[in-house]
This record gives sequence, C-alpha cells and structure tokens, in this order.
Amino acid sequence: MHVFCNLEDTDDGLPPLCDMTFEVVEKSFDEGTSTWRLTLRARATPYEPVGFAVDIPMIGWKEQIDGEEDDAFHSFWGPVTLRTLGHESDRLLALLADYYGIPSSSNKRLGWPFKPFQSRDSLLSKGWIFPQRVNCLGVGIQSDPTLIADHPVHLKLFFDDGEEDGHYAEVFLDVDLPQGLCGLNEKDEEYRPALIHWLSLPGIVNANPHS
Repeated sequence: MHVFCNLEDTDDGLPPLCDMTFEVVEKSFDEGTSTWRLTLRARATPYEPVGFAVDIPMIGWKEQIDGEEDDAFHSFWGPVTLRTLGHESDRLLALLADYYGIPSSSNKRLGWPFKPFQSRDSLLSKGWIFPQRVNCLGVGIQSDPTLIADHPVHLKLFFDDGEEDGHYAEVFLDVDLPQGLCGLNEKDEEYRPALIHWLSLPGIVNANPHS
C-alpha cells in the first residue's frame, strides 16, 4: 500500500490535503498497561517504507456529552503516544516536510559526526529525526477508543505546549483494526509548521499540557 493512495483532490486547483494511509503490520495488546500497541507502515515509492508506531490505552478515557437524546454528541478524551520506528519514521517526517514545503535546513538535527546516506535514500539524507516518542492528547469523535478491537475509531490528536502563541497542531488518526488500516489525515494546512516542530524534537516529547 502506498502512503498517498487515498489523497483526495478538492477541485480548487490547490494540492490536496496531506492524507496518509498505512497498513497495521503489527498489533499487540499489553495486558499490564491495558494498551494497544500498533505498528503502521506504507510504501513511499521511490523511497523505502515509511511508518510509525502508536499506543492507544483502553483505560483513562473521559466521556463528554454535548446536547441531549438524539442530538447528543459524544467525545472521549485521553492520551495517545506516537513512537518512532527508526529510519522508517525519519523518512515519514522528511516526506511530510517535503509535502508541506518546509526546508530541511530550518529544523533538521544532524548527529555528530554525521555520515551522509547514499543518494538513493534521499529522504534520510535530509537529516530529519523523529522523536523517540510523542505524548499527545486524543479525542474520539463520536467513537469510543475502548472499542477499537472491533470497530473503526476516528480520533483527533492535539499537539500543544499550553502557550497562547505557542506551537499548536491538530491531525486526524483513523484506525480500523478489523480491516488492518490506519489513516493519518491532515486537519488544516495552518498546522503544518507546528506539526513538524513537534515531530522533530529530540527524545521524549510531551505535547499534552493536560497530562
């Protein structure tokens, strides 16, 4: 499956929003923490595979109900963690930056001494590095994340430093475990610089000020 196989043209003459599709190539349930651990991967021809991992807990979600009876809107709030798969996630970050038009020279972090990769792996050669993990806030939109084993779940992820003019971003994460598919779908182009900011910070990143 190619990572851009489900891009949708909006017919406005502009490039489509950056919607990315992945296969769930590994899934396991950690009984100790009551957490689903998913490994997501896709082709990105002519590059090598891209992907990342995500941890979705089955406990700690807080339901919010707005409205009444048939008009009630249900949302479920809780923590979600993105994790690196090494080079596959570094390539994903570089691919996102390229799509967004963000030059690698603005944010890349090169280790020292840095050894350039072969030219055929041009994504890795840009020097983007995905964090070890990113903790963010998620909300299940009219879908309960605790039912993820049997039903598709539509999540929105929030990345926030709690500052009024800080780095704030949103992105959709749609997980369909029964079908073995996952979508990382763009919410709005205005969040692009902030999303790259969060996904290029070193180490363990806390993008959830409510944690």
